Amino acid sequence: MIRAQGPLQAMEPAELEWTEAGEPRSVRYGDCYFSAEDGLAESQYVFIDGSDLEKRLTIPSASLFTIGELGFGTGLNFLLSWRCFQRFASPGKRLHFWSVDRHPLSLPALEKSLRRWPELADLAAELLSAYPPPLPGVHRRVFDGGRVTLDLIWAEAEDALAELAGLDVPLIDAWYLDGFAPRQNESMWTVPLFEHMVRASKLSASLATYSASGQVRRSLSRVGFSMNKRPGFGKKRECLQGSLHATQSDPQAERSSAPTLTPTLTPWDLSPHPPANANQTALVIGAGLAGAHVAAALGRRGMAVTVLDEGAAAGGGSGNAQGVLFTRLSHERSILGEFSLLAFLYARDLYRRMFQDGLLREGRDGELNGCVQTDMPRGDTSSLAEALRGLEAVAEPRDVESVEHLLGVRSGTAGIWQPGSGWLAPPAVCRALLDQPGISLQEHCGHLSFHCENGQWEARNPEGHRQGLGDLLILATGPSGRRIAQTGDLPLRVVRGQTTQIPAPRDQPLRTSLCHRGYIAPAVNGEHCIGATFKPGDESRELRVEEHRDNIAALARALPAWEDHLMSLDPTQLKGRAELRCVSPDYLPLAGPLPDIAAFEERFRPLQWDASQLIPLTGAYQRGLYMSTAHGSRGLSYAALSGEFIAARIFGEPPPLSRELQRALSPARFLIRGLIRGKAPAKVAGA
Repeated sequence: MIRAQGPLQAMEPAELEWTEAGEPRSVRYGDCYFSAEDGLAESQYVFIDGSDLEKRLTIPSASLFTIGELGFGTGLNFLLSWRCFQRFASPGKRLHFWSVDRHPLSLPALEKSLRRWPELADLAAELLSAYPPPLPGVHRRVFDGGRVTLDLIWAEAEDALAELAGLDVPLIDAWYLDGFAPRQNESMWTVPLFEHMVRASKLSASLATYSASGQVRRSLSRVGFSMNKRPGFGKKRECLQGSLHATQSDPQAERSSAPTLTPTLTPWDLSPHPPANANQTALVIGAGLAGAHVAAALGRRGMAVTVLDEGAAAGGGSGNAQGVLFTRLSHERSILGEFSLLAFLYARDLYRRMFQDGLLREGRDGELNGCVQTDMPRGDTSSLAEALRGLEAVAEPRDVESVEHLLGVRSGTAGIWQPGSGWLAPPAVCRALLDQPGISLQEHCGHLSFHCENGQWEARNPEGHRQGLGDLLILATGPSGRRIAQTGDLPLRVVRGQTTQIPAPRDQPLRTSLCHRGYIAPAVNGEHCIGATFKPGDESRELRVEEHRDNIAALARALPAWEDHLMSLDPTQLKGRAELRCVSPDYLPLAGPLPDIAAFEERFRPLQWDASQLIPLTGAYQRGLYMSTAHGSRGLSYAALSGEFIAARIFGEPPPLSRELQRALSPARFLIRGLIRGKAPAKVAGA
């Protein structure tokens, strides 16, 4: 399993030397990344032609074609697959490219490598702009308006494949085996690794590799691939291609709908329900950031979505004039820290594309010009310098002089600079996400109730009339989710937060966003939005003068140069918003299917007596019912990846999260904890 543990540090990068011809060569493995004769032509021949990709992409029967690759390297195979998809894919087709690499190239090395192929320059520029930092884990990037998805998994290949196989869902249509030669890197060519590939493959999945090794061919045949030799490229005599064919003796042919128990994991997080398809429909309840991101993720997959809100879109916690996109950093990896970082990076890239595509307007709807964080967990920013080495694209420590230069205001403190972050107007983000083909919005629906009959979910308004009907129901309702019968006793908590609108000072204008014990973004129309207070358990939405004072005092401590201006303001005359956030006890969101509490408790009751035992059963979940909530004050950062994860789960696609993070976000986690502690489901609210 890919685990979030140990110190925060970058993956060990690929160590390169460059040949006289300008080709990258791995020092660690003593092998080149591509052929010296013609790397592009070889990749086209071995992988694209060897997988019959052009023909298979024209077949309209399946909407998603998924490629699994071992060894991302320079990204050449991805770019060629993407180019083939653009040229030949049938309408409605989508491409998912899943690739794992233990030693990713640095961004400068990747850029230098891809300069060799000007015919791929446009696609290469897209890849380079989205290329993730060498942070361990799963990095999802979306291109071509959602038609092309790239998952880059920076991890050991066997760990990543074991996780994919552990889902027990047939996912991969074509495999590219592009690791370094077996004699240089044996760990990429083992039988256990190939067995994981088989478990993650669709029936008749293809396989292509430049290798012609007899040992590789025999090992692949042993696990179920029918292997053939074909002429190699250029001076190479042979290469291999193959396909997976089910027979009566093949475990693929006997696979049931119930997932197989992995050696060390009870699969309570998996569901036996079949995946959805684009012909089905969805109801999303809540038109804030959580609901808008879920709706957009489903819409990208071609599903018709109806979004219902009891009030106005972005009228609750997503209605603040400005919010800051940033991530909290820590010296040690943790589940919360891992999700926070990966969700931030995914959201940062998604919002960058929204500005690039004109869905958001710079200056009016936000600006991704960075953020300075001065409120650090241990107080000393310099102590993070070692942890952030190699992760400068995520964050880097800055001294007092540098921080003040970035802010344009005297602060007197050092801080952490997060490039590519910035501020956004949450209402504008919600509108842009919801204003997409296939998504319809109904506002002011009042408090809704939900009923499932004949496999369809019906939403009824307070008068008992039908408000919407769908095959799927996704609850993204924030604090009001506690009033929905289907959520049971999930431990959703409420935190009040109040923001304050203040006039911008005439001198020392703020250049970039600042996160201290509160936050402030650059002025829009002469005003700053500052905040926010944190009042657990307080459910009042009434504006309070004393909380305006609290926000002003916190900002004065963070920006002493503004103290005179701030102290001259009359809090009784200031405007703002007071809204309720929804949080969980562990501060992680709830994202995923909702459990059938009674059946779940019955299935996993033995955990009360032995929490470590393995129960070879999937979870019991309410059919077609999902939730995305408890994003707290991190909706801009968390909701995008949560929505993408839910959509991938609904469609039975490779997930954008490690298995550990999937389980950590599951709403059913509180039931499992309650059972282990010997608490009945009705008492799980205190878990």
